[in-house]
Amino acid sequence: MSTLVRIVITSILSILMLSCNFSMNLGPGVDGDRNVVTMDRTISSDFESIKVSQGLDLYITQSNAVTLSVEADENLHDIIMTEVENGVLRIYTKENIRRAASRRINLDISDISAIKATSGSDVFSTNTIEVDDLELNCTSGADIELDVKTNTLNAHSTSGSDIKLSGTTTLLIAEATSGSDIKASNLKAQTSKVKATSGADISVNTSKELTARATSGADIRYSGNPKKVDKSDSSSGSVRAN
Repeated sequence: MSTLVRIVITSILSILMLSCNFSMNLGPGVDGDRNVVTMDRTISSDFESIKVSQGLDLYITQSNAVTLSVEADENLHDIIMTEVENGVLRIYTKENIRRAASRRINLDISDISAIKATSGSDVFSTNTIEVDDLELNCTSGADIELDVKTNTLNAHSTSGSDIKLSGTTTLLIAEATSGSDIKASNLKAQTSKVKATSGADISVNTSKELTARATSGADIRYSGNPKKVDKSDSSSGSVRAN
């Protein structure tokens, strides 16, 4: 990425993230009472995907049973919502939480097909998530950090968000834009198809085949000594081996 492009994009993202942080921490909302308690929740119906937002922290564990608990300041439990709608487990808050000792959601799942994180939320796995196909979407300053074992992993990041991946997959499809990052150098993929634009960064580890496109100040770095490489870059974009 050229220095000028990086400076411009970083400056814009810094302003946007500062504005978001100001809104969450100093704008109208609720402060936690710092008395952290854990409460179990009942999940009303089956779900195939998860959407978490508004600065909540989600910890996912793959197990045989499906359970959910909220570990948060006692006065925040009533505004932290966990509900299933059209096959999507939505985790969000009814009001803005300005400050809290904890805003953690613990979720045990047996299977999952998609995870979306937005608005400064964080998603972590506590063990390896083993599924056939998994789609990840991360936006608006959110973070996703997972260890996975999949056949196909589809990852999209935008607007200053970060996705960090480890484990194994047969096929990785990744797209990053608007100053976001996908860090997948610890994810061993056989085939990777990646695209980065608008100051985004992607790193991958691929053993067989890589298709990479970088444009508008984006960077793609690859390792794993892939046998076949199809790459292109333009408009100050860059694709190169580590």
